[in-house]
Amino acid sequence: MSRTNRIFRPIAFASLIGVCLCGKAMATPKIVLVPHRAIYELSLLSSKGTNGVDEARGRLVFEITGTACDGYATNFRQVTQLSGAEGNPDRSFDVRSTSFESGDGTMLRFTTDAVRGDRTDHTEGKARATSDGIEITVQKPEPSKVTAPSETLFPNAHIKRLVEQALAGSKLFSAKIFDGSDTGNKVYDTLAVIGVPVSADAAQHAEAAANAEQLKGHASWPVTLSYFEPGAGEREPSYVMSFVLYDNGVSRTLTLNYGDFKLKGELKSIEFLSSTSCDK
Repeated sequence: MSRTNRIFRPIAFASLIGVCLCGKAMATPKIVLVPHRAIYELSLLSSKGTNGVDEARGRLVFEITGTACDGYATNFRQVTQLSGAEGNPDRSFDVRSTSFESGDGTMLRFTTDAVRGDRTDHTEGKARATSDGIEITVQKPEPSKVTAPSETLFPNAHIKRLVEQALAGSKLFSAKIFDGSDTGNKVYDTLAVIGVPVSADAAQHAEAAANAEQLKGHASWPVTLSYFEPGAGEREPSYVMSFVLYDNGVSRTLTLNYGDFKLKGELKSIEFLSSTSCDK
């Protein structure tokens, strides 16, 4: 399957969810996901090759609710229209997904509906940690069952680890991730490159929506997250996403790299949602 056909990774975007850091300054911080709704405006950043595009526009909406006690539900929708270069037809994509991940990161349920032109794909499944590894069961489009390595992380668990690594000053973080994307049974090798913290001066030039009161005073880092098909030796990434990640988990300045072209995602609005207390 080409990179263009795999243009969207809706549940992978759950790796960009909100967190807050709780606990004493000298102790290991407790990371708790913060419910919020973020809207990003998509546009074409660059294009190359015979499969490139002349114009792209769209919108991405991401919402997360829940607590560490009850688990977290995410809703995602991305609508994009691509105008093809000479010889390439115009294309439109509408992808919606919902997922639920337990607060302890041991279970994930996911559903995705992707409309690409006249074609609609529906994926539905679940995964859970067992003594033998991560058991992945797909109901649709085709029933299947596979077992992934026990160190495989679900999206929310991955973002917690990524924030921990950033706070510790790490520059690289590799992990296996299962997010339910594509056919619903793939596990990807990933590599996150974490940059130096964004300076206060640079933060002042962020998108207008990033000036929300809840973001003031929070540290942030540029992160590039690459996804690789499993295998040995050097491999080209299947997909790359870059973003600025705040220490409360909000992301801005998205770049979605599909090989032949890149999309820019500008944070246009963010709403922090109410949440019940949880002592986990």
